Amino acid sequence: MGPDVGRRTARPAPGRRRAHPRALRRGLRAAHRGDVLRPRRIAATVEMPVPAQVAFRYLCDPRNRPEWQSSLRSVSVPADEEPHLGQAWRETTTVGVRPHMETTELAPFRVWTEVGRWRGVSATLTLHFTDVAGRCRVRADGEVTGRGGWALPAHAAGLLASQAIAADLRKASRILGSRM
Repeated sequence: MGPDVGRRTARPAPGRRRAHPRALRRGLRAAHRGDVLRPRRIAATVEMPVPAQVAFRYLCDPRNRPEWQSSLRSVSVPADEEPHLGQAWRETTTVGVRPHMETTELAPFRVWTEVGRWRGVSATLTLHFTDVAGRCRVRADGEVTGRGGWALPAHAAGLLASQAIAADLRKASRILGSRM
């Protein structure tokens, strides 16, 4: 199983010793360790027409997510709960995936990180906020990983994630700009 790395199989070792394992291509692991493909990196940067404080408050509140994130149908979070470190919620995507989400880093008006898990897939997204002359720059960084049978679907989702996140952040920018 796995991709052809263009090498022959290892020869049996003489005597009772084990065969010397050949080096695996970067990103591949032994079958017992679970990873098949390396994590797929996500990156996007968008300029917003509002100060970082405004963008931070809007983007970090899970209740606002369905308004600007195209893949979401709904978010389950208590109505009176303010965003905080350790906040947990559940999202329902348009394709029916229901990941468990959690805020793992919260530095007001500078950095916010979420981690999402669903079955064998996990994703991390960090938003960095920088004020730039009455506007702000939002940089998104993250990765999508999958274990076992979920490695390939996670890798495929990660291929599209950077463009999707950039498009969603541009939509959030338009929404915030229209409210000014």
